[in-house]
Amino acid sequence: MTHRVVSVCLLILIGAVPSPAQVAPLVTDVRVMQEGLVVDDQAILGLIETRVGEPFSMAEVRETVVHLTSLDRFEDVQVFQDVGADGVRLRYELAPLHRVDRMAFRGTLGLSANQVRDAMIARFGEAPSAGRAEEVRRALQIFYRDHGYPSAQITPLIEETHDPDRATMAFDVTAGPRARIGRVEFASVDLRRQETASSIGVRVGDPYDSENIARELERHVADLRARGYYEAQAVHTPTFEVDGSATVRLAIDPGPRVSVAFTGDPLPEGDRERLVPVRTEGSVDEDLLEDAGAAIEDYFRIRGYRDAVASHTREERGDELTITFHVTRGPRYVFGTASIDGQVEVPLSELAALLRIEEGQPYVPTAVGTAAAAMRNEYRQRGFTRAVVQPNATERPGGDGRAGDRVVDLRFAVTEGPRTLVGEIVIDGAEAIAERQLRALITTAPGLPYSESEVAADRDRIDLAYRNLGFETVAVDPVVAFEDNGTRADIRFAIREGLQIFVDHVIIIGNRRTSRATIERAILLKPGAPLGYSARIETQQRLAALGLFRRVVVEELRHTGEARRDVLVRVEEALPTTVGYGGGVEGGTRLRPTGESGLAEERFEIAPRGFFEIGRRNLWGKNRAVNLFTRVSLRSRDITVSDDGVRLEQPAIGGGYGFNEYRVVATFREPRVLDTSADGLVTGIIDQAIRSSFNFVRREARAEVGLRLSQRYSVAGRYSYEHTRLFDERFTDEEKPLIDRLFPQVRLSKFSGSFIRDTRGDVIDPDGGTFVIVDSEVALRAFGSEVGFTKTFLQGFTYYRVPVPRRIVLALGARVGLAHGFRRLVARVDSDGEPVQDENGRPIVDTVQDLPASARFFAGGDTTVRGFSLDRLGTDATISPAGFPTGGNGLVVLNAELRTALVGRLGAVGFVDGGNVFSRAGDLRLQDLRAAAGFGLRYQSPIGPFRIDLGFKLNRRELAPGRLERRSVLHISLGQAF
Repeated sequence: MTHRVVSVCLLILIGAVPSPAQVAPLVTDVRVMQEGLVVDDQAILGLIETRVGEPFSMAEVRETVVHLTSLDRFEDVQVFQDVGADGVRLRYELAPLHRVDRMAFRGTLGLSANQVRDAMIARFGEAPSAGRAEEVRRALQIFYRDHGYPSAQITPLIEETHDPDRATMAFDVTAGPRARIGRVEFASVDLRRQETASSIGVRVGDPYDSENIARELERHVADLRARGYYEAQAVHTPTFEVDGSATVRLAIDPGPRVSVAFTGDPLPEGDRERLVPVRTEGSVDEDLLEDAGAAIEDYFRIRGYRDAVASHTREERGDELTITFHVTRGPRYVFGTASIDGQVEVPLSELAALLRIEEGQPYVPTAVGTAAAAMRNEYRQRGFTRAVVQPNATERPGGDGRAGDRVVDLRFAVTEGPRTLVGEIVIDGAEAIAERQLRALITTAPGLPYSESEVAADRDRIDLAYRNLGFETVAVDPVVAFEDNGTRADIRFAIREGLQIFVDHVIIIGNRRTSRATIERAILLKPGAPLGYSARIETQQRLAALGLFRRVVVEELRHTGEARRDVLVRVEEALPTTVGYGGGVEGGTRLRPTGESGLAEERFEIAPRGFFEIGRRNLWGKNRAVNLFTRVSLRSRDITVSDDGVRLEQPAIGGGYGFNEYRVVATFREPRVLDTSADGLVTGIIDQAIRSSFNFVRREARAEVGLRLSQRYSVAGRYSYEHTRLFDERFTDEEKPLIDRLFPQVRLSKFSGSFIRDTRGDVIDPDGGTFVIVDSEVALRAFGSEVGFTKTFLQGFTYYRVPVPRRIVLALGARVGLAHGFRRLVARVDSDGEPVQDENGRPIVDTVQDLPASARFFAGGDTTVRGFSLDRLGTDATISPAGFPTGGNGLVVLNAELRTALVGRLGAVGFVDGGNVFSRAGDLRLQDLRAAAGFGLRYQSPIGPFRIDLGFKLNRRELAPGRLERRSVLHISLGQAF
């Protein structure tokens, strides 16, 4: 918020303010003025408390001023009153606050304007307040000095603009001459290293630039630390001479050369750097070394060496410092048997499940304490408030563990004590909320076991119910009285309600492009309603979820009415235009017609790819958005079929290597379609892709409406109109499915619907929850489709994190697709488009009851069954004699994957996949599924998991006499497989 002084002037032009004993005159006119113009902005007029026809009140005038100043839009608010015989006329004069919204740099800059602007924005933000102009000027002066301009002249200016009321913070700059390095001096020189200015990277004659010199010194210090001088430091000091040159004084302190040694019991090499971070921290101070010793002890203790001790010594010889850690880990202890004595009410099996201690595991004392606490909490949850669990550890004599380990047997002595049941529950002090409503919030009930945690949860629910009704000072105190030797607990919830707070006005500030109506729809706090806690939190979350703002703050404003508060919603809008771009590679195995006589062969290919995306959000202030996404891949095309449709004996791979795969997607998003809670999306797609059996070009227009039913459930409906053309097909006319021969260019008009259930915590790399999608679509000739069909695709995925210290996630997936084509009769035509007739002169009619290639199911590849190349999976009926897939109307894909973290961002997976593609949905047989297994690596990059998978077929088949399928397939891609 801009800091300013707001003066409020009440000027009496005519008459006098009535005394309290007099009857207050009526307000006959209220006018709001800004710079000579009448204000008609409802956001301002709605804050005026003084209204025509009502008695004049100074309290309402003061309240109005508080409301107006809360808008943070005015530098001054003045109130004028004119008291006449007919009443009081009021005029509010608003002096607008011209907030700085940009910085400008002019004149002879010497440096690039972007460099200067970026430096100032990094320190002060894009739009510092006008009052900080001198502070920015001083920082700018230092910035120029640090870049070799010690005599730069800088003058700040605030240039105001109107409608809207904004200001530009401008700086007139005369940089002057730039100093060059005239001399380099060393404050300290180590002759053994023979340091010179040029070896460090500071050269006489170069323009002076503090950042460049600092970078060179950092590089030099990094080099020293790499050679063991872990406390090396280097600084420089400039002196600008009268002749315009700069003298640079370098002070380099390498410190002692440090070596770290370990004696005693061995510490693995791979863990030494992590446990003793002398090199990474660049320090050898005592606190760090003591922490390192404690880390070494903890390292051994969690491995069963409970008596581990690590101490260190320092030894200096000249400029050499040797730090030696003396490690004594002692004997290794492991858990032996664990027994529980004294339990009565709680079954032994349930208590044993809480131990999480197995025989042979390293003995860790803290694990014993954790197990005892878990059992004690279980008893208290069941009403045994005085239960005691005492662990006892006994070392077996003789150290009879494996490899000389010492075995520790455990015995947990349980003293249950009396069981406490809930007696009477009384609620005192409740007036604003009916007692029956409060009792509905309480889970504790008479006759149930008393649980301290349940009573605390009941207290919190009652407290929240009051706070949601605006009682900000409510106090809920559960008083528990134990009777009958601790077997009965009477509970009294003593409630002190305090003052209920209501919303007076909702004031929205900071929105420039976003309409007030868009913001108001997300605000749950309404004037006159209670100032609820949950409503305030959810309001902030809903505004943030719009994606329009960098920052959202919802706060209360107190004023004279104690029971009323203004709610100030302060937003900081994000940039409306977003731009993204990037590149990468995709590696996978696909079928190529490079075998003898054009037979299919599996070839691994690397395809470089790049994308560019630009979007504009918050169109017309209503959270509408448009986006354009483009992607290209550098890939080769295969042309292996002659014009007459006969496969060439010697395949001509002559399609060329170029940008043969691309995708362009334009979208328009309309939230709250027709003022409902549904979102609309209109999409246009131009797509060219290379598949294993054909290439295609598709043009599609799509409109869809999605509705989020709850946090977990969503539904969507869509209509799409698409045109697909196949080319570079790898089939002869005899091998090509009839529908593709009749419709090489097919037009589809489809209606579809989706149901989604999503409980994943992380969409990109989930470790828990489920994801279920049911998709159904129908293409109808009555609505413009050339062929008709119905298609359903069911997908289900579940993720489970294994409860072990290392992150291990079990991911399971299942996909089933079923499709059926509607029957159609098509007259056969020749290559000239003329009808083909039989010997009797009658037109030949073909019957089509299938799906076009663009709608059929295919499987195999990095996201389905990874032991197969792209689209290669299928039954004999869906694979041509040459080995190319034709697709089918039925699909089953099953996946199981175990994901584990290795080191840092690197992880590994093991997987088993299975599935197949069937010619007809009725042909689906689980015994015909084909399986693959494999392993892979994952790297968590900033844009998502980068993955490499190697899949192996578990049941290779013979493609031709003496020719088996390829055993393994390599995949390289981005994102998880499912």
